[in-house]
Amino acid sequence: MLKTHFEDTQKNAVFVRQVFCSGRYKGNTAHVKLCANLAEFTNGEYLQSVAIRNESAATAFVFIQSDGPHLIRWFSPHSEIQFCGHGALAAADVLIAAFNTSQDALYFQSASHSVCVKSTASSKYIMFLPQLELIVSSRPREMHNILGQEVGNLKYTEPENGYLVAQLPNRDSLLNFDFAVDKYCQITRRALVVTARDDNHSNTLYFRYFAPQYGVKEDSATGSAAPLLAAFWQLPNNQVFNCFQLSSYGAFYQISRESNQVCVFANVQTPS
Repeated sequence: MLKTHFEDTQKNAVFVRQVFCSGRYKGNTAHVKLCANLAEFTNGEYLQSVAIRNESAATAFVFIQSDGPHLIRWFSPHSEIQFCGHGALAAADVLIAAFNTSQDALYFQSASHSVCVKSTASSKYIMFLPQLELIVSSRPREMHNILGQEVGNLKYTEPENGYLVAQLPNRDSLLNFDFAVDKYCQITRRALVVTARDDNHSNTLYFRYFAPQYGVKEDSATGSAAPLLAAFWQLPNNQVFNCFQLSSYGAFYQISRESNQVCVFANVQTPS
């Protein structure tokens, strides 16, 4: 049904969505393009040119399949993205809302990730992500020289192009955080997540996300950080936590740890 609806729609249309927005937190923009055929979807050079033209943090490209998960890829203006949470949510909203489908859950498959997104109400979604394991860093002194002495409790994921997560004392130190980008990029390909917990509200987490190796120093709104936060803070199951990303635009979503997955509760809107 969705496939038929798409075939009757302008195939070159590009949709725009604002994800992880709430109140003064603006979240981040993602473009969504539905590919007319598999040849277009697999043409990385063409997809990259579209992403450059869109000039947004991420463009999600979707090839709709009627007999399995929809294929998805994400590109920034600089390169292909391994996984993009806000791009997956934007794609789900386009398929569910713009195409008026009765499906309340959509499944996407990328080269490295399987993602389920479920609609719970108008503009509200749950994205289900697998849990991650973090390893305590074996070289904290070297990282302290680059990130600053306030940073502690360093943990990382494998492989080398994964993530490094570090704790800061409080929200103010997180807002003021900066680091030696050139030196950091010289020793690791890992994206950096710095995070702090609210002393007065135990269910509130703050974080910032940096990936200067991939073209942009700081990301505005990052859904892929959710499993990292859940693992780093060892969140208990079946409790909802508020996550505030303290970027210049700001982003907000909620997370809950359930058995072997992390649920991300998010708003998705069409920009006015």
